[in-house]
Amino acid sequence: MRFSTRTKRELAHVIPENRCCRIAELSAFYDFNGYLMRNGSYLDINHFSPLVTRKIFSIIKDLFPQAPTQILTKRAQLRKNQICTVRVLTKEHAQFVHETLLHQKYIDKSLRVLADPCCRRAYVRGAFLSHGSITNPSKTYHLEIFTDKSKVARKVHLTINSLGLESKMTVRKGNIIVYLKNAEQIVTLLNLMGAHNALLKFESIRVLKDMRNQVNRLVNCETANVDKTVQAAIRQIETVKSIEAHMPLSDLPPKLYEIARLRIENPYATLKELGAMTRPPISKSGVNYRFSQLIRISEKLGL
Repeated sequence: MRFSTRTKRELAHVIPENRCCRIAELSAFYDFNGYLMRNGSYLDINHFSPLVTRKIFSIIKDLFPQAPTQILTKRAQLRKNQICTVRVLTKEHAQFVHETLLHQKYIDKSLRVLADPCCRRAYVRGAFLSHGSITNPSKTYHLEIFTDKSKVARKVHLTINSLGLESKMTVRKGNIIVYLKNAEQIVTLLNLMGAHNALLKFESIRVLKDMRNQVNRLVNCETANVDKTVQAAIRQIETVKSIEAHMPLSDLPPKLYEIARLRIENPYATLKELGAMTRPPISKSGVNYRFSQLIRISEKLGL
C-alpha cells in the first residue's frame, strides 16, 4: 500500500472531539467537493474513497442528527473507481448545513481562515483527505494539497502557514498546488493533522535515509582523499625520477635525499607516514616543504 494511502486511511479514522473542529473539517470537505443545489433542495459532498465518505456521513449525522442524509454511489466516467456522495435532503436542512459551515469564527472573514488553532488543524486534515498526497519519504520529501479553486487554495495556504509552517503555492495542469518540501515541516503537519503512525514511519525512513546519505558522503570523501593522495604521490615520484635521470640522488642535500629515497621506497605512503619515517620524524607540512624544494630543483634542471 502506498505511503499516501496509508496516511489517508489513518486520518479517515480521526474524529475531532470538539464540535467546532468537526464543523471545521466538514467545511474543508465542502470547500473542495461540495455544493448546494441552486434551488437549495439538497446539499452534496463528493469523494472517491468509501472510507472517507463514511467519515463525512458520520460527522454530518453527529452535527445534524435531524437532517435526512444518505450515501449515493455511481461509477466515475474517467476513473476505474466509483464516486461516493453524501447528500443532505430537504431544502431546510441543506440550507442549515450550508449556513453552519459558512458561519464559523474566522481570523479573516474575507479569506475565511479559522480563528481557533484546533479548528485550523481539523480543516487542514479535511483538505488533505479531500485532495492531498504525500510522497514516500524514501524517495523524496513532498506533501501537497491541490484544487482548481483559487480561493480554496489560498485558504489552505494561509491556514497551514498560520500553524507556523511555510507552505508554498504553484500551478500545475490547471490546478493550484499548496505544498511542503521540508521534511521537518512535513513531520510537523502530520502531527498537527493527527497522523501519528504515518509520522513515526516517515521519521524512521528519514533517519535511515539520512544515515545512508551520511555514509555515502563519508565514503565519497574518503575515496576523494585517497585519489588525491595517490595523484600527489605519482607527481612526487615523477619529480624524484626526473632528477635522478640527470644526477645521482645522493648529490642532493641530506634531508632532500632522505625524503626522495623514502618516497621511491614507499610509493603508497601518505605525507604523514613519510614524515614518521624520517630521522628525526617531521610533520606533514615539513614533508610537503621538502617536496616543494625538490620541485624547484627539477625546474632549475629544466625538467
